[in-house]
Amino acid sequence: MKMTDDEQKNPAATEGGTDGPVSVGRTLVLWGVTLGLFALYALGRAAAQGFRHDMDLAAVLSGRAFLLVSCALIAALSLAVALGLTPLFRALAWRLGVLDRPGEARKVHRAPVPYLGGMAFYAAFLAAALGIECFAPRLAGPALFPAAALGTVVMLMGLWDDARGLPGTFKLLVQLVLGAIFYFWGLRDADPFSMIGPATDWPWVGVIVTALWMAGVMNAVNFSDGLDGLAAGLVFAISAALFAVGLRNNHAAGCAIMACLMGATLGFLRYNFHPASIFMGDAGALFLGFILAAATLASQQKGAAVIALAVPMTALAVPVADTALSFLRRMRRARGGGFFRPDRDHLHHRLLALGLGQRNAVLALYGFSAAMGMLAYLMDAVPNAYRIILLVVAAVIILIGVAGLRRLEKRSGDR
Repeated sequence: MKMTDDEQKNPAATEGGTDGPVSVGRTLVLWGVTLGLFALYALGRAAAQGFRHDMDLAAVLSGRAFLLVSCALIAALSLAVALGLTPLFRALAWRLGVLDRPGEARKVHRAPVPYLGGMAFYAAFLAAALGIECFAPRLAGPALFPAAALGTVVMLMGLWDDARGLPGTFKLLVQLVLGAIFYFWGLRDADPFSMIGPATDWPWVGVIVTALWMAGVMNAVNFSDGLDGLAAGLVFAISAALFAVGLRNNHAAGCAIMACLMGATLGFLRYNFHPASIFMGDAGALFLGFILAAATLASQQKGAAVIALAVPMTALAVPVADTALSFLRRMRRARGGGFFRPDRDHLHHRLLALGLGQRNAVLALYGFSAAMGMLAYLMDAVPNAYRIILLVVAAVIILIGVAGLRRLEKRSGDR
């Protein structure tokens, strides 16, 4: 087997690799690094409380200029952190043996690839959040710190899963619980679902919708992480679309988080686009999904769930559609105990089977996601009554695309 560039440059890096799960001790080292990063962020945030008003960019800029300059700086900071730290976490993954080995049929890589790319996302988000707290506190909405704190729990769970494995039922339960906690903590001032019914009478509706939405988005991003650069590129496209929507509606806090996601994913793609030298792992995919879901909820106006989530659902069309199709497949095999068993029938796998190759399959899904992002931007500009119509149009487009894919597969199989 050909050695990767990292192995050739640092043969000692392979010493930490093992064929089985990473040891508990090495996994706890990763937890220690994660908690250390959060501690630095928390200390910096506490220190910023005393001087941030003297350094607020709002004292120099105002209105749209303040938002654009602030978001540009946030994106640049997260980009720089991701570019700078991804190689370090890649080296740490080799040292500790946190590797994705091609032992399953659904995996398309042929040699071990290090995980821990998600830690670069996490560090970039914390750096951007601290920058917001210090220099642009107007952008630090009530959801920012809860997202950082609960996102840390997501990282710890994901790192343990990447290193040692976790049951799917446990991960799903944790995702739902974190979603419910975020409803009471991060959405306390802006419940987007209170118009379903009187919030005092039906508080459980918002809890259920929030928990399901957050778990759904987290798994949607995770399921899309099957080809080099796919999940990171999709999150970039989705974040760009939702940033444009937030900018038009002056949702400053949401724009700030989307700018952070754009910078972090773009920096990570430098190392993750085919051929990838590092993977984001479950930790990275779940963390990106959690932050994306949290930002969309915190940015939505009050209204019925379908109306409030119509725009982000359209922007997330590719991973959401893939997740829905995966759910249907898993339901069909649930009686045999295979609900949580992975398969090779995701959209990107099916495009590979048609002979597109990794790069072309990823670029095709990028293009479709960008198109749905533009539709989401258009949807945001119309009254609520018409959003349902455009949401149905988006669903029809997706169904046509899936039907066309199945027809191509049938033709290819008949040859």
